[in-house]
Amino acid sequence: MMKKIFDSIAYYAKHSPEREALVTIHQTVGYADLQMQVETLAAELMQMKSQNLAIFGSNSIEWVVMDLAAKKANITVVPIPLFFSKDQIKHLLNDSCTDTIFMTDACSDANKQPAVPEWLEELKANKIVKHISVVDAVKGQFIHLVNTKNKIEYSRESSGFVKPSKITYTSGSTGTPKGVCLGEDTLNSITDSLSNALEPLRLGRHLCLIPFATLLENIAGIYVALSMGRSLVIGEVSQFGLISNHEFKVQNFVNAVKEYQIESVILLPQMLKAIVEYIATHNPEGFSSLKFIAVGGGKVSPDLLMQCEKLGLPVYEGYGLSECASVVSLNLPNAIKIGSVGQPLPHVEVKINPNGEVVVKGNAMQSYLNEIPVSQYIHTGDAGFFDEEGYLFITGRIKQIIVSSFGRNISPEWVESNSATEPEINQIAVFGEAQPHLSAVIYAKNSVSSSMVDQAIQKANSRMPDYAHIQHWCRTEEPFSLKNEMLTDNGKLRRNTIQQRFKVDLLLD
Repeated sequence: MMKKIFDSIAYYAKHSPEREALVTIHQTVGYADLQMQVETLAAELMQMKSQNLAIFGSNSIEWVVMDLAAKKANITVVPIPLFFSKDQIKHLLNDSCTDTIFMTDACSDANKQPAVPEWLEELKANKIVKHISVVDAVKGQFIHLVNTKNKIEYSRESSGFVKPSKITYTSGSTGTPKGVCLGEDTLNSITDSLSNALEPLRLGRHLCLIPFATLLENIAGIYVALSMGRSLVIGEVSQFGLISNHEFKVQNFVNAVKEYQIESVILLPQMLKAIVEYIATHNPEGFSSLKFIAVGGGKVSPDLLMQCEKLGLPVYEGYGLSECASVVSLNLPNAIKIGSVGQPLPHVEVKINPNGEVVVKGNAMQSYLNEIPVSQYIHTGDAGFFDEEGYLFITGRIKQIIVSSFGRNISPEWVESNSATEPEINQIAVFGEAQPHLSAVIYAKNSVSSSMVDQAIQKANSRMPDYAHIQHWCRTEEPFSLKNEMLTDNGKLRRNTIQQRFKVDLLLD
């Protein structure tokens, strides 16, 4: 089990029992109460003899307590992303040999009645659900499944492959979820490394803005904060501004930061852009309590980061991936360089292969589920380099590098992040393989005219070398999304789909 987290909870439960650990709009749970809830629930789980437990629900106290209790009971946790489709969830449950699902009471409809998702209805209809029982220790229900596999294939003791502590699913660009198996030592290592890096800041409350099923918030939010004796502010993410994968209401976020005096938060690049645009027309005082804003999950424009610096926003870009248990490198107050993703944290080693690929050693996953164990090196697929001071720069994806007809190697993410700095441009996808110039598909709000978009492109081009200028663009009437299959379910562009759909408009050969 994760010793540092439980040692921290036990320490504060004994020496400062009322110290706040979990805060919601309705209640505050102190460290003593948290320890009692975790231990009570862990005892219930051990009686159930569950092996693999999936958690389905919005961010809530129950989600945190269940995750910790399962760890204490040595049960593998399988978070279910709420944005997964019905078929993806069914695949996740079957692939991971999940025998029990915990569904939090946060999954309820407007009348506070438990909402039964479509995938669960199908499992019931197919008699895969054994029975449903109410949990005593927390609000929620257990759903027991009939396991259709004879054995759990990752339990290969003969090859030294130990039981994962967590299986986190990432679908990548294919849409078929892949289970990343993470061992207890790997989770301990990243938690300790991040806790030590942030210790000098003496941070207070952390706002949980990203869903807990996302590994980054699960580790850098829950585990790190509790290991440091801090408190988590928890609630439906829409309450704090994250309405969907494509909509972020900054006013909700500002209200939460002011009301709870938030000192740290994890943001995605699009959220940061929205905040900077908000400050341009509003009073920036609502952000004064923030001491550490971590941003990751995609390339951030250096121009946007420089705007944050001028506004006094304490923004620190980082880099990581699920296969390395989230964070690999991170800018910090005493070691920051705009445009880089920081220096690698002490728990990993990072090198650049001859082809420019970033390779990570030291905190690797055990394997993808039901595949052979990986070597000690994780090939990230990202292109990057180190500067002379040891700061890591990520320039794009190795496989997505555009080679123009003039022989220039261009990262589309580099051009996209630069263009997305302009407030008129909501989403952009850049193309130009074997072409003399770059083209782009752009989504902008209806209130933004085409001439305004054109001016924004010209402004963005002025910051780039001539070979990276966008010389032709077309407009999409709807945003890139999961529904229209132009985004993967982790928010990445489906470049081939977009290119095929707009090939004529882009004037591509």
